[in-house]
Amino acid sequence: MPNNGANPRGPGRDRSAGEHFDVIVVGARCAGSPLATLLARAGMKVAVVEQTTFPKPTLSSHLMEADALVFLRRLGVLEEVQKTGVRFIKHVDTRLNDFRIVTRFPLRFDDVGGVAFLRRHLLDSILADAAVEASADVRMDTKVVEVLWDAGRVCGVRAQSSRSQTRLYAPLVVGADGRSSTVAYMCGSRKYNVNPNERSYYFTFFEDASPDYSDRFVFHRWGDRMVWAGAADSGLYLVGVSPEAHEREYFRRNAQAGLMAHMRSCDATAAALADARIATKISGIVKFDGYFRQASGPGWALAGDSGHFKDPALGRGVGDAFIQAEALAPAIVSGLDGSGAGLDKALGAWAQWRDRRFEGHYWLATNLGRAGTFPTMIPEAVQRLQDQGQIDRFLDLFHHRSRYDDVFPLRDVSAATLRMLKSRGSRRGALVREAATLMAREPRRRWIDRYHALAPTDITAAPADRLCVAAPEAAEPNLVADGNG
Repeated sequence: MPNNGANPRGPGRDRSAGEHFDVIVVGARCAGSPLATLLARAGMKVAVVEQTTFPKPTLSSHLMEADALVFLRRLGVLEEVQKTGVRFIKHVDTRLNDFRIVTRFPLRFDDVGGVAFLRRHLLDSILADAAVEASADVRMDTKVVEVLWDAGRVCGVRAQSSRSQTRLYAPLVVGADGRSSTVAYMCGSRKYNVNPNERSYYFTFFEDASPDYSDRFVFHRWGDRMVWAGAADSGLYLVGVSPEAHEREYFRRNAQAGLMAHMRSCDATAAALADARIATKISGIVKFDGYFRQASGPGWALAGDSGHFKDPALGRGVGDAFIQAEALAPAIVSGLDGSGAGLDKALGAWAQWRDRRFEGHYWLATNLGRAGTFPTMIPEAVQRLQDQGQIDRFLDLFHHRSRYDDVFPLRDVSAATLRMLKSRGSRRGALVREAATLMAREPRRRWIDRYHALAPTDITAAPADRLCVAAPEAAEPNLVADGNG
């Protein structure tokens, strides 16, 4: 078994000096804290180990969709979220090339809004407080430096704070510690279906935005541009832009000028921010991979970005972390029967569910994040949905309530291409090339969804002291992240 933390075949450890739990969760942000809360409420003895102290900013789109907002209500923290002044946005302004629609999100009876932008240092603090209130043992400023093994199974962690070092033992360790996951690294979890990024992403918040646009989520993807925006907490307004590779060096040197130029090229944000000014530092992510990681093994599991990360174009990181946590908690509760075999079976079933649940949106985000102009047949297919009175199927993709393959089956995209080829004004050569690329790409994606394309190496390069040193940390959140996270 791959392992970067300790020798799993070594002699059994003396556990008398350590602390014992049912589950140890590493990471207290939007995957770890909700999972800990759900487990603690189910009667589990849970420890949460978080290497930072909250509140602390982190690189994020700060976006939550309707399904995430409903989850916050189920978790019992929606009232605290509302106290931040966050806006629950109910309308959407979507542009895909020449297709554009401004409409109300298709909301269900229990939805509180279509989307919301809440700065992560506020959200993460609320979630961690909920875990504490549920009686989870949350330890801030404490870093996992070793995963402990016994007879081929993970049995705990060695954790270090500024004051002390301790061993924590549990039948299960869950890594919810982000793209640079220490747990994934030390358990040798392999990546698969990896996609390197083709675009960069930059985010910032403005103040004094026009109130006329406070109830409108903007998502525009046209030509080689992409802009998304909306009202956030505390009277702020978030804007995200996505420069391509040829603009990378310019944005490195002139991030503010580049972001403002992209923002002003979108008529919705240009109008909303005509008299506004930037209120926060600009955050950016320049180089990253989209991936799945093996989600579980003997005595360990991964949740959130630790196990799966997609192109940020879709803004599903927070919501998908909630979905995973809510499904993982009952799998853990049902699997913790003391033998290990029941737990492994339950986690294996959850891992298969995770891949099936997120594979469609993974490829959708990849499509949105591809370099170059946006494929013309996709807006044509969306226009067809609107003409048929089925635009809600497309808009529900934002909320992960419809499936990519169902909304854009190959036959419908092919039909859209044929309609455009028959139209007098279409550029036929470009359309044929786009269609050929699509027809070659989609079957391969569906193949590797079933038969995973494992990454060439199962681990990153080991640190010099591979028994004690965790995986490299992510870049500071207000800097441009230039490495894989």
